[in-house]
Amino acid sequence: MTQFTFQPDPIAFAGAAAAALLVLLASHWWACGRAGRPMRLFLAVIRAAVVALLTVALLDPQWVEKLQHRQKARLAVLLDTSKSMNTQDVPGGRLGAGRDWVQQQVLGRKPVNLEVSALRFDAALAPLPSLGAASPTGAVTALVGALEQLLTAPAEDPLTGVVLVSDGIETSAKPVEAVARQFRRKGIPIHTVVTGTTNEMKDVLIENVQVKRAVPNESPTRVTLTVRSPGFAGQTAAVQIRRERDVLAGRSVVLAGGSQTVELDFTPRQRGFQIYEVSIAPLKDEWLAYNNRRQFGLEVTDPSIRVLYMEGTPQQNNSPQPEWKYLKDALQSDKDLKVTVLYRQLGNNGQYLNTVDSDPETGEKIFPVEHPTKGFPRTLAGLLEYDVVIHSDIRIASFTPDQLANLAKLVEQYGGGFLMIGGNSAFGKGGYHQTILDRIIPVAMASTEDSETRPIQLSVPATSMSHPLIAFSDDRTELRRIWGEKFPTLYGMNRVERAKPGATVLARDPDTDNVLIAVQEAGKGRSMAFTSDTTRSWGRDFETTWGEPLTGGTRATEHNCDQRYYRQFWVNTVRWLAAGKANKTNQPVILELSRGYAAPGDSVNATVKVRDEVSREITGAQVVLQVGAGLGTNGLVSARFDNATRAYVAELRVPATGSHVVTAAAWQGNTKLGDDRQLLVGETTDRETEDLQARPDFLAAISRNSGGESFKVTAPPANPATLFANVPPSLVEYRRTPLWDKAWWLGTVLGLLTLEWTLRRWRGLA
Repeated sequence: MTQFTFQPDPIAFAGAAAAALLVLLASHWWACGRAGRPMRLFLAVIRAAVVALLTVALLDPQWVEKLQHRQKARLAVLLDTSKSMNTQDVPGGRLGAGRDWVQQQVLGRKPVNLEVSALRFDAALAPLPSLGAASPTGAVTALVGALEQLLTAPAEDPLTGVVLVSDGIETSAKPVEAVARQFRRKGIPIHTVVTGTTNEMKDVLIENVQVKRAVPNESPTRVTLTVRSPGFAGQTAAVQIRRERDVLAGRSVVLAGGSQTVELDFTPRQRGFQIYEVSIAPLKDEWLAYNNRRQFGLEVTDPSIRVLYMEGTPQQNNSPQPEWKYLKDALQSDKDLKVTVLYRQLGNNGQYLNTVDSDPETGEKIFPVEHPTKGFPRTLAGLLEYDVVIHSDIRIASFTPDQLANLAKLVEQYGGGFLMIGGNSAFGKGGYHQTILDRIIPVAMASTEDSETRPIQLSVPATSMSHPLIAFSDDRTELRRIWGEKFPTLYGMNRVERAKPGATVLARDPDTDNVLIAVQEAGKGRSMAFTSDTTRSWGRDFETTWGEPLTGGTRATEHNCDQRYYRQFWVNTVRWLAAGKANKTNQPVILELSRGYAAPGDSVNATVKVRDEVSREITGAQVVLQVGAGLGTNGLVSARFDNATRAYVAELRVPATGSHVVTAAAWQGNTKLGDDRQLLVGETTDRETEDLQARPDFLAAISRNSGGESFKVTAPPANPATLFANVPPSLVEYRRTPLWDKAWWLGTVLGLLTLEWTLRRWRGLA
């Protein structure tokens, strides 16, 4: 291409050319010599040519060449070759559809200066000799690792973009946001291509199991399952709870297809931390069978209520058995009530009492209250072994001030129960109105001479008939009969001033309005006052004839009565008193695991909270965790206190396939604060094929965080301007070569001038 350096105004140039032409023609017209018209015309042409050549030379003509320099660039295409890409849920399969998309949208439309490098990834990143060489055989998808490897790999040509073809099933569990942002900072967008559908495979799976952390032994327990069953809506499946080979519960469930809740009830029958399995029988054409089952751990606790019963009435000559035997047998008619009996060894005047010191039926040893090791506990820790303490006519000298203080703490701080039964060593006559126990006894005690002996007919007000201690039956008529005509005569009581504020009066003496039965909440626990007695002195009929005759149509006597109402009353009493401690939910140590299922060798985070008896956190404890049992000190893991979570944290390793009980124990010095257990299941699963739903949201997040775009193999074609936006354009160079300074150019001008001059001379022209 020819260009002129100087480009004059076209009008001026045309005017100058016309003037020059007129002058030239005039010079020939008025020439001295005369020549023929052809000669004059020829000479005019020669001169015009010379003038034209000189004019062109003055305009500086140049030959311009356009040269293009293409900048090399590289686009990386990453093909997911894990097993999930073999799924045939789109035409050609996931890998085939992704490969076709790359062939059409990338290779078929790429700029000429763009080099496309094909790579595959599953566990690691590797080059592909061609797209057709990719095969979906990888056991895992380490997508994040592949991107990290690509970012650090050396290359001659700069990387301008990434096309990531995948179904989005990532099994390495690494966070992807960080590596995507690294690509963004380097100006390398990641364009993701989703291949596969979000449809679920036909499968039945148990997603979650919910159950209480701890339940009493032989107590009905409910297990709630969250079940999904895509593709099986309307079909019936059998659900079971097992412990080892024993089927504990089962039912048939109509599957909803989507997510649904299934509830089963079963009764644990062994104490301690137990491992159970809930399962759904596999159905025909189900994708996976191993996700139809799930294990859960359950702390099966001892439901026993431990009662410390102290009886101060000695053996009576007219009694066929020890006085404490009546109440002990009544309480133990409930198999969950465990009773320890102590007797008063010394009377009010200091003499030794004639008291039987063993159970005549079982041979169980009965120790004195004052016994140094087997008597009333000398320490708070020993007293806390009991849920309820029954004080029946025990003289105050049998206790130290510390023991009385511990008894108050058992009720107020630890939720225990306390019952004081009347007698000559109880209430005001026993001097207890001057002790710390006055805080928890629900009646204001009178002076030291508060006992009286006379027949008393107990009266229960109608407002008390619904109280748990009184309500033996839902039939109010029957209940009034039990507490009216059926209730035997009492023969004495301790007089009290009144019921304390907040106390509930359940029974009174109708003649004096004296409180006979009163209950109240005391701190975290409960207390009760029974101002009459349950032994021979004041309660001889009460403990022997409150029931129904064994022989119909006869009168109830000590040897002809089933004592059913007597037993029921005391069982109700102890269970009500024990509610605060027996149902205590604020465990001192609570262990939580970040997940209950993990592959062997995986890490699982453990969080342990430690609290005292009033739910205050303890930050200075020593917390130790152990996975399984019998591992010795090598299997112990110490937890550290984390200020951010206000809990003790540790990292545990799943040792092997199978069920492992993780135990967390907290200590403060040499004192054990408590422990807790959770189930950890080591299970090797095929994460690639466990859930084959494509993850478009996951891939879209990668594109968004890296500055790229997200595409689908089933969507309209991609815009090339988006895919190749970072490809650098070619550099253009213009090379200019002057034409007027060539030898042939000057020779032509001189030749024409010489020719013109020679012809003039030859023809004799001026």
